[in-house]
Amino acid sequence: MKNASQIITSIQYKPQFKRILEHKCTKKLRAVPLKHIQNYIKNVYIRDNILKFELGAQLNRHDLDSAITTIKTVLNSKMLLESQRFFECKDVIIEDVQFYINHNPKKDYSLYTTNAHEDKYPERASGEIDINIEDEKLKQLAKDILQIIKENNDST
Repeated sequence: MKNASQIITSIQYKPQFKRILEHKCTKKLRAVPLKHIQNYIKNVYIRDNILKFELGAQLNRHDLDSAITTIKTVLNSKMLLESQRFFECKDVIIEDVQFYINHNPKKDYSLYTTNAHEDKYPERASGEIDINIEDEKLKQLAKDILQIIKENNDST
């Protein structure tokens, strides 16, 4: 019985599923630039044999040139491309590398929570029960719980 990763590996080299291989390649190439440039990368995709990086912030020219040079070095080096790290990029054709700056903010969705309502319920137990436990530790614990219930009942 094959698992999902084995099935994907077996079909990714078929022409109709070449997008799977491109996606894996772009994930690998996304990790090539320096770490501080990776933090600004929003999206990476291949269109018309051009590898396009979408950045979320303006970078200086030196950093952009350095990132482009690094990626082109990886793509032009046969030794690097045939290594295990970039194995998915071997059959992908990339002619150029482009960086675009997208000034739209990243869409991070978080659930709206409000602290306006704090539900407090009054203690309804009076704490007037008999404790018939033979074990001393459990009996003391039950007495402590009864004491807490009585204190909360008196305070409301």
